[in-house]
Amino acid sequence: MRISSRTWALGLMLLALIQAAIAAAGAIGTGMSYAVARDSFLIPNAMIAVGCAVSGGLIAWHRPRNLVGWLLLGAGVAQTATPAVTPWLVSALVHDDGPTRLLSTVYSLAWPWSVSLFIPLALMFFPDGRLPGRAWRAAVVLAALNSVLQVLMFSAAPNPLVPVRGLDTHGRAVSWLAIPFFNNPTLQLASDIALMITLVAGVAGIVVRYRCGTEKLRRQLLWLLLAATISVAVAGSMRLLGPVESTGFPIILLTVIALIPVSMMIAVLRYQLLDIRLVWARTVTYAVLTAAVVATYLGLVELVDRLLRPRISVSAAVLATLVVAALFNPVRVRLQGFVDNLLYGDRADPVRAASSVAAQLAGASEPADVLPAVCHALRLPYAALADEAGVIRGEHGMRPAMLETIPLLHAGERAGELQVGIRSGEIRLAAADRVVLELMAAPIGVALRAQALSDAVQRSRREIVAAREEERRRLRRDLHDGLGPALTGIGFRADAVVNLAEADRLVALGTDIRSAVDGAMTDVRRLINQLQPSALDDVGLVEAVRRHAALLDRRMDGSALRVSVAADVVPADLPAAVEVTAYRIVTEALTNVVRHSLAGRVEVRIAVLDAALELTVADDGRAVNGRWVPGVGLTSMRERVAELGGTMVAEPTPAGGRVHLCLPLGGER
Repeated sequence: MRISSRTWALGLMLLALIQAAIAAAGAIGTGMSYAVARDSFLIPNAMIAVGCAVSGGLIAWHRPRNLVGWLLLGAGVAQTATPAVTPWLVSALVHDDGPTRLLSTVYSLAWPWSVSLFIPLALMFFPDGRLPGRAWRAAVVLAALNSVLQVLMFSAAPNPLVPVRGLDTHGRAVSWLAIPFFNNPTLQLASDIALMITLVAGVAGIVVRYRCGTEKLRRQLLWLLLAATISVAVAGSMRLLGPVESTGFPIILLTVIALIPVSMMIAVLRYQLLDIRLVWARTVTYAVLTAAVVATYLGLVELVDRLLRPRISVSAAVLATLVVAALFNPVRVRLQGFVDNLLYGDRADPVRAASSVAAQLAGASEPADVLPAVCHALRLPYAALADEAGVIRGEHGMRPAMLETIPLLHAGERAGELQVGIRSGEIRLAAADRVVLELMAAPIGVALRAQALSDAVQRSRREIVAAREEERRRLRRDLHDGLGPALTGIGFRADAVVNLAEADRLVALGTDIRSAVDGAMTDVRRLINQLQPSALDDVGLVEAVRRHAALLDRRMDGSALRVSVAADVVPADLPAAVEVTAYRIVTEALTNVVRHSLAGRVEVRIAVLDAALELTVADDGRAVNGRWVPGVGLTSMRERVAELGGTMVAEPTPAGGRVHLCLPLGGER
């Protein structure tokens, strides 16, 4: 029968809790004093182990594929085994009875696995159960090997209960696994260095994940970093405890390490439980403030005491207290403002935030370009700009699950909306954030409406150009298919009159009619060609360009010129405006090469990419007198492209010159 992962998780968690209960029952049953329970590390070991077991059990229950849960469960089971035997080991040593060597073996064998293997690996695999990279595999192997060495080193200690004052073991607490070779200071130093490397690898993995991770991953890591910061701060404060150190109070403070597995559990299962950024803001503010106040107080006491001791006995403490009290609130306000700005941007200063966005908007080519400034001003994870039809015009950041909308108004009319992402850990947009965003909305709304009007003008311009070219195409076909044949027929009839006429006057009149018809035909052909190059109707854009290129085999100075045309599959039903503009610009660009460059080779590329016609004319002409001479006609070329909402670049290259244009096909086809 296959045991499910949830059953294993529940079983291991219960095992750890049972061992913790045995430790508590043993302490009460054997009459263990608080001092012995403290100095033997029974209390911190049990607290940390229970935190690991419960946190790991919950993770393994809900996320069985996440290795972090199982590692914390392993740490909980291993570390609760040591406090479970501690009361019985102390009792056996005090009363000189009981299996002291067996109990000592379990005491030294169990908890080192937690510290040297399970917890370092949990840090490396946090929060998704995967290593940050392949480089961390070596750290995993080092932790596995060093954990065995740690167990053998602690087992080789002649007295595992050295911190317990007044407890003399007389060699009775020697583990069965005691090997004298491993009770070596040099070997112990090497093992401690290896342990430090594995812990540093875990911390480095967290740093790498934070720098390269998503917003969700960073918020998960902030939970662990908050617990680790508190633990380090508490550990560091042990050096400032002075007289209370003799009471063993620092050992009790180690229980704060239990916050680390608890923070891992929250990060994996409920990282949105609180706004971790706000928690960080308050924690960092008051931690730094408290440290500053304590340091200032102690420094002032020491300084004033040295200066005034010969004259005033209590002045130092009184004066220092007054100075600290006077400085406390201004420092708190400034420090809180600094931390809030770090985590929430300029939320406390709406005018400044709106001004920064307005300044960014002034230099932006489109209203959507201001979105990064909006996110930066308030440290928001996401921002998007939608027009009045609800179409997203631009976005910045990763779109979260929760959004809030700020309407953008212009002259009392809705111009669109600004969508912003809710910070992880928050359930709604804060009132202070909304005030700032509403202040930003005014200039953004004006810019969005101006952009909409500009787009409408450009769209109308494209439609006019397209209609003009389509009308020209229609007129050309009408002239070619209607008037042209009619004039040809008239000419033939005039020829017939001349051939059949006997009188000189009739012959002259027929000849005049024929001349007039020929002149009209010439004018019609010229008009047809001006309306649209005939080659486009006959063979299409690509073949028309090839035919024109075939005629250009010499430059103006008589030098040979080779023109090649490369084209992908180009639709035959291109919009008339696009087709004519592309052809005109290609022929103009090739003419410029022939007249003004020193090129020996020109390459023309034609393709349709992303609903746009892209065309490039590149030559290998060397610069003339150190500068590139693009020729004339660039202004009219750019105007033609701008009429269709396209883009054009004419520039020198290391090899010669290049003209590139992109004409959107849009809905005109």
